This record gives sequence, structure tokens and C-alpha cells, in this order.
Amino acid sequence: MSESPTAQELLDSAVSTHRSGRLDEAEVLYQGLLEKDASNAAVLHLLGVLYHQQGADSRSADLISQSLAVRPNAPTVHADLAEAYRGLGQLERAVGSCRLALQLWPNCWEALCNLGLALQQLGRREEALDHLRRAVELCPEHAPLHNNLGVLLREIDHADEALEHFRRAVELDPAFAPARANLGQLLVDRGLAEEAVPHFEEAARLQPEIAAIHYGLGRALIGIERWVGARAALLNALRLEPEWGLAHAHLGLTLLREFRPMEALPWINRAIELEPQKPLFQGWMGEVHVEMDDPASAIPFFQRASTLLDDGSPAAHLSLGQALVDEGRLEEAENHYQAVLRLAPQSPLPLTHLGALHEIRGAMTEAEDAFRQALRLQPRAPIALAQLAILLGKDLPGADQAALESRLEDPGLNKRPRASLLFALANVFDARRDYLRAAVCLREANSLTLSLAAGCRRHDPAAHERFTQDVVEAFDSDFFARTSGFGLQSRALIFVFGLPRSGTTLVEQILSSHSLVYGMGEARLAQRCLQAFMGTMEHPGTLREKAAGLDVEEVRGLALRQLDWIRESCGGSSERIVEKTPGSFVHLGLLATLFPQATFIHCRRDLRDVALSCWMTDFRMIDWANSPEHIASQFHQYCRLMDHWRSVLPVEIHDVEYSDTVTDLEGVARRLTAACGLDFEPACLDFHLTKRPVRTASVLQVRQPIYTRSLERWRNYETELADLFALLPETEKPRNHDQAHESVAGAFVAPTT
Repeated sequence: MSESPTAQELLDSAVSTHRSGRLDEAEVLYQGLLEKDASNAAVLHLLGVLYHQQGADSRSADLISQSLAVRPNAPTVHADLAEAYRGLGQLERAVGSCRLALQLWPNCWEALCNLGLALQQLGRREEALDHLRRAVELCPEHAPLHNNLGVLLREIDHADEALEHFRRAVELDPAFAPARANLGQLLVDRGLAEEAVPHFEEAARLQPEIAAIHYGLGRALIGIERWVGARAALLNALRLEPEWGLAHAHLGLTLLREFRPMEALPWINRAIELEPQKPLFQGWMGEVHVEMDDPASAIPFFQRASTLLDDGSPAAHLSLGQALVDEGRLEEAENHYQAVLRLAPQSPLPLTHLGALHEIRGAMTEAEDAFRQALRLQPRAPIALAQLAILLGKDLPGADQAALESRLEDPGLNKRPRASLLFALANVFDARRDYLRAAVCLREANSLTLSLAAGCRRHDPAAHERFTQDVVEAFDSDFFARTSGFGLQSRALIFVFGLPRSGTTLVEQILSSHSLVYGMGEARLAQRCLQAFMGTMEHPGTLREKAAGLDVEEVRGLALRQLDWIRESCGGSSERIVEKTPGSFVHLGLLATLFPQATFIHCRRDLRDVALSCWMTDFRMIDWANSPEHIASQFHQYCRLMDHWRSVLPVEIHDVEYSDTVTDLEGVARRLTAACGLDFEPACLDFHLTKRPVRTASVLQVRQPIYTRSLERWRNYETELADLFALLPETEKPRNHDQAHESVAGAFVAPTT
């Protein structure tokens, strides 16, 4: 018959079980030992440590205190009691226990460590640092000590030294997850996200129940643009901590950076609900609305971000300023750019933004001065160089061109600024009739821009073709027959539309020079109407289902709300309001239903000239202009839609040929004003003198008198861009002058596909 285990053997078994991490089993064994000897100091101490590990610090402190009552001169037990007190938030008692331990044994590294941690929590970091350094000196092979010291060093901005200790901790114990996570976090903070990822991945494998580790992995993956993996990690963090605002916000950020703003919106919105005082979340929500081409909705979020940052964030002011510019609130935008100048006087960014603002106002001398001020601060600033080159064109001084070309030779220049410089240089070469060199620049600029497009940002011709089909099916002849008479009977609105670079800004400028007309630029009214239209039904549905469900009350209500918004935006004093958004041709069915008495003006231009102009323009929001195939696909769908509107639309569309406008300005201006129900005014011929903001790529052209050098411009690139021109829809043959007059005055002739 075997002998019963001795008390020491039972204790050894309990300790072994404890060390293996089987805490529940170890607790049973310790309790069994205490039933036999309630005053066993070692068991009381170890069970107290176990309870601390389980988070039961009150029970832990009680048991360890009982152990010390039996054996008061045990320094490590006093150190462990300090940890229990720390867990209870009783920091001064923790400090006292550590000091008592050190009186008993000055080289007790456990007490030095715990004293440092308690002092750190009390905000006494310099004292804490001395004790933690001493602990590491006494026990240099202990990974947690290096980790603790690293955390404190990071707090007091000694990042380089902190990094050394985190690395040492991982070397000493590769399975110590906290050190790996801390190392990963510091690497991310220092821009070394790729190096951080494997540390976070290993930490997550070792401690999958820690939300902060999954969150850190998500941040690291965001840093190297691995969006899918980042979302998976952040979702793991939210599974463990569902109400963590930062995790919600960063998950939304991954979708925002993939140009999926609609999907990003609910995540960032939830982050704001959880932590409304976080300026970062407000700024990201502003970015969401900007990406949704809705700067008006972005402005309040940027304003809150700026307010929460106590008016001290250059980035918040810049974002707010740009959104205000997009909304035409130029004086307010300038105030924010000036605020950035005060906050960051050595930064070229506010000056480049101010230069662009001066261009919009038509103050070209002031614009050049701003760009040159930016370059004095940072002579190689790529955006300022590019904007100056675009502004001056063929008159760009040789020294400035040399600076631009020198910047392009920099192998460290990122793709985005490189593309901007190439677009600018191409425009300089084009203005000097050096078309071959311009074409070389354009091919590289467009290739770079295309490569920068993330998967969801890249233009999808098939998806656009499906959308065109949806529009054609939703707004057919039966729809217009059913909704006849639904819309608002107001002639106030003038819609100017067509392909980008087809002359829409020029036509708007001509009309806006009339005393009774207000030009509000690209207000994106069609998009606003579509968004509101898709939200009028309580149940979700396709575009066709929504169109089929519209009734007269909804149409009138939507039209009135949008007209009120337009009038409020322009001050409400003008008899006619021009809303010029090139892409509105997609939504003519909805606009014609809401505003059947509006004036609809379609700008047309040789498709080869339009394609070339798009190819030469560094667009901010257009995603199809960098690929010959995408341009061609877009143009084919444009022609298809215009053919459809010709056959079903119940309103008159007035065509304006770009070639007619530049060769017979007065004739076109007279026909335009007549189409709008207005008397002709000679000021329409001096459109270039009209002082109104122009926020499009045509800002320089409409500040000059009419010129014809852009007619058949495509011939300058007939060889270099033959592949692009070959893909386009068949270009219409020029019409004679009388036919052009008839088209502007009345009959609608769609492009030939």
C-alpha cells in the first residue's frame, strides 16, 4: 500500500499546477493545504498571488497580509502585497509595502520593480525610472522587467531607449506576449508597421483573448495597407470589446482608405457615439463625406474637430478650408488657411492652398505670389512647383522648369506628387507646342495615377455599364408618362451638363455674366436629388423600384426642398440660377421630373478633344480619366444615355457646340439667353471679366477672352495617342453654322454612338 503524499509534496504539486497556468486546479490544492494548516505562510502567500492573477485583489491582499502576520520579514511577500494594493488602486499603500521590502533587502528587484510601477501610476515618473533601472541592473535576464522599463521610457518620450528594452524583452522570452505587443506598438508609432506585424501576430497567437493586441495588429496592417487583414484583426478586437471606439473608428478608416465611404460611415459614426470628444473621429467622418462628394456635410465634422483640438491643428484647418472652398465659402476658407499659417509658419501647405484660392477668385498675380512664397519656404515642394507650372504654362521661367525637372529626378519622390509634377510639365510642353515630350509625360502621369487607385477606387467599366442600364430601365417612356405634371413649375434653374472639359464652365461663365443670373458652380444638385430620392421610400429597392414608387407629393416635396437649398446657397436674389455639374447628364431623368420647367443646356465637343483634355488633367475626383479603355467606356455610355434621353425625355434640351461658342460667341450667347427666357446683355461677351469664383480645371481658360486654339487640339497628338482615339465612339461630323443655330435654339441632337 503506497504512502500518502507529504505536505511538502502536496505544496510542490500545487506550485507546479499554478506555474502551468491551471489556476482553478491550483486553487483547490492550496485550499486543501489550508484546511490542514490555516497558518501556513507559504500557502497563504501563493494563494494570494493566484487571486491577484485572477483579478480578485481584495482576497489577494487579505491572504498575503495573513502570510505576513505569520512571517513578517519576507521581502518578496511584501512586494507581492504591493501588487495586490496596486490592483485595488491603493497606490500609496503599495509604495509603503515596497519600501518595507527594500528595508529588509535593498536588492529585492521585485520590490524595486513594483515600487517603480506604483510611482509611475502616481505620476512620479522620474522616481519610478530610477527604481525600474535598478531592478533591470539587478536582474538583467528578466523579460518583464525590460518590458516595464520600456513602457515607462515610452511614456516620457525616450522612444529609442524604450525600443531597445522591448527588443531585449522579446529576445529573452519570445513567448512573452506583452513585450511583443509593446514592441509592435512602438514600431507602428515610428512608421515601421511592416516590422511590427509579425510581433503582433505572434502576440495574438499567444494571447488571443486580449483585445488590445488585435487592435494593435489592425493598426499595423493599416500602416502597410493590408486592409482585409486589418479589418479581420479589428473585428476580433471588437468581438472582445464591442464598445471600443478606437477599434470602430479604425475599422471605418480601412474602408475609407479603400474608397468605400458608404461602408465606412456606420463604423466611424458608432465611434463618435461612443467617444464624441475625439477630434480624430470627427475628422475622419469629415473625410467620409468628402469622399462621398458631399463637402457640405463634411464641414460640421471638420469644424468640431478643429474646436476639440482647441483651434490648434493645422490639418483640421486645412481640411475644413478645402471643404469650404468646395462649397464656395471662400472668405471662411481663407480664414482657416491663415490660421494654418499662424500655427505652422514654416509649412508650404497653407500657401499652396491660398494660391489655389486666389486662382478660383481670378487673382492670378496673388496666386503666383503665394506659390512662390511656398517655394521660398521649401524650394522642392512638389505641389507648389506643379501649381506654379500649371498657372504660368508656356511663360514658366527656365529656373522654375529646371527646379521641377530636378525634383522629378529624385528617386525618393512618391508616386502621387510625381504624377502631379508630370501633369504640370506636360501642360508646359503642350503650351510650347512640344507635343511629343508632353505625351511622354502624360503617359507616365496617368500610369502612376492609375497604379495608385486601390481596388475599390479603380474605375469599373462593367459596373458603370450596369448602372447606365439601370438608369435606362428606371426612366423609360412609361415612367415619364406616369409622372407627367408631377414636378415643380419653376423656371429658376438652369442645368448645364456634358462630359468634363466639354465647355460647361465656359457656358456657365457666359450665362453668369448676365445681371439676372447667378452661377453657383458644381453644386452637385443631381447627386443630392438622387440621394434624397433613394431615401424617400421606407423599404430598400433598386433604382427602377424607387422610380416606380414615386408619387406627386414626394416629387413636389423633394423639388421644393432642393430649390430652397439652392436659393439659400446663392442668397436668393437672382431670377435665374445656373447649376453646372458635367456629370448631371446621368441623372437628367430625375432632374426633368423634379424641374420640368428648368432650362437644360447640353455642352458638346469633339470627343477626341474631350478625351485629350481629360487625359491631360490631374483630376481630384474623376476615376476614369487615366486609362484609354476607361475613357472610351465612359464616352460610349455617355452617348448611350444621351440617345436614350433624346427618345424619352419630355423636356427640351439645348445643345451648345464648343466649336460654335469659340467661333461665334455673340450668336451662341444670344441663343443661350433666349433659351433661358432672358434678354441678351453685352456683358455676356465679356465673361472673362466677371468676378465670380470658378472652382474647376477650366479656371485659367475662362479668365481669358475667347480663343480658338483648343479646336481640333487632338491632332497635335494624333500619332502619340492613336490608341486612345481609336477606342472612342465615332465622332460626329461638324455641322454647318445654320444647323448649329437650330440645335441651340431648339431640337436636341444626341451624339452618334
